[in-house]
Amino acid sequence: MLRLPDREDFQNFFLIARREFVTRIRSRFFQFGTLILVVALAGYIVLQAEVISKATSTVKVGFVGPAQSLAQPLQAAAASSGLTVQVHDVSSVGAGEAQVRDGTLDALVSGQPTGPDVAVKDKLDPTVEATLDGLVKETVLNQAIAQAGGDPSTILAQVARAGIHLVQLDANATRRTQSTVVGLFVAILLYTALTLYGQFVAAGVVEEKSNRIVEILLSTVRPRQLLLGKVVGIGLVGFLQLAVLGVVAVVTATRTHAISLPSVTVEAVVAGLVWFVLGFFLYALMFAAAGSLVSRQEDLASVTTPITLIIVGTYLAFFYAAANPDAPVTIALSIIPPFAPVLMAARIATGDAQAWQVAVAVVLTLIEIVALNALAARIYENSVLRVGSRVKLLEALRGGT
Repeated sequence: MLRLPDREDFQNFFLIARREFVTRIRSRFFQFGTLILVVALAGYIVLQAEVISKATSTVKVGFVGPAQSLAQPLQAAAASSGLTVQVHDVSSVGAGEAQVRDGTLDALVSGQPTGPDVAVKDKLDPTVEATLDGLVKETVLNQAIAQAGGDPSTILAQVARAGIHLVQLDANATRRTQSTVVGLFVAILLYTALTLYGQFVAAGVVEEKSNRIVEILLSTVRPRQLLLGKVVGIGLVGFLQLAVLGVVAVVTATRTHAISLPSVTVEAVVAGLVWFVLGFFLYALMFAAAGSLVSRQEDLASVTTPITLIIVGTYLAFFYAAANPDAPVTIALSIIPPFAPVLMAARIATGDAQAWQVAVAVVLTLIEIVALNALAARIYENSVLRVGSRVKLLEALRGGT
């Protein structure tokens, strides 16, 4: 007969989760480990800021037709601002625009030097834009003065109206690039968190099993309460550590201007948090069940490697998904529960996931978590008290001795 949880069950679960959380955040391993990670992360960002600030930017600009007269003046003027401009002669406007689209050129300047068209994929380097604009005004001024006896006010008005005409060949390129960066960040974060804290769960199970503490705990609480409490407690530790690292990264990057942080939407942030919760429960239950099969830390890798390989494969699949966002394989993988926690969160961040796909992925993942909870609890209950040689999976499922 199915027994519903009562107040005592919830109290036991809370005590186990609290014990796991408090014990781990008070440990020197967590405190020093977090400190080292914070220092390393902040130091890396500061180092990147120093490298970026000392680096010389290079912009590749193509010229075609009469606008070629602006090439050398642009190169000379940009150099004085610390910018290197590589000048390329292009046979035609069509050929030049094709090179801009494929990234061979950053910009194409065509037309008359008094009002050239500047074709870019999505944006033009600010220094190049300002320098070109100034050169065009200077060209107009020189021509106006050369045309005998004009009114100075008329000449100044002509100069003020002169400028380049910016043509965006792919106005959404920057948004897509930023979305891909956000998606990659989400994928890396979830991949790292699921692997790291899943291993913590498995190691915690083995530690309690080897020193016989689990026998004492199971004299007062049920195996399922102990299993779920351990998963929740370690999951909260993971949230805390990731939150600290995230704050340090954002603050340091903002202060040093090491990187240009993309516009991370609320949707992407919420999706990442939700899928961390779902993914952690999904994989932590697997890791806990696997850890209960062995009695020594040295044997842990033999039972957790298959789970780790699934997470690694999910992370690697992101790069295919990013390059083929609408492919049937990408959609299918992002919906299937073992892959959904990383792939669907990343696809939401990149803006490629449709609402129905997200809904199906969430439902399937919740169903698998419920099924895994029952399966993992059975394996855990039948093997956690068996010390010595590795317990075979089938024996743990059957409850044999």
